[in-house]
Amino acid sequence: MAKTIKELQELMVEQLKRRGFYPKDDKEVLLRLGEEVGEVMEAVRENQSKTDLSHEMVDVFWNLLRLAELKDIDLEKAFIEKWEKNEKRPLDKEVTDISENS
Repeated sequence: MAKTIKELQELMVEQLKRRGFYPKDDKEVLLRLGEEVGEVMEAVRENQSKTDLSHEMVDVFWNLLRLAELKDIDLEKAFIEKWEKNEKRPLDKEVTDISENS
C-alpha cells in the first residue's frame, strides 16, 4: 500500500519514539544525515546488493524526514513548489535526448 510522505514521516516518528531513538537536535540529525550519505556512497563504491543500497538510501530519507519535522517543513508541498519553480526556468536549448543533460 502506497503512503504519502507525511504518512511515512508519521510512521518514522512513531517508531523512533517507541524505540527510544528520537533525535531532538537538528545538528545531531544533520550529522547522522552526513553519515548515512557516506554509507550510500560506500554501498555504491563497493557494489553492494540492491537491498543493502536501498536500506542505506532509506536511512538518508529518514534523516531528511526528521529534519523536515524539526524545521516544520511540509516536504510534499515543498517538492511541488520546487518542481513548479524549476518548470518555469528557461532552457538554454531544447533537449531532445536525455543524454544531452550533462
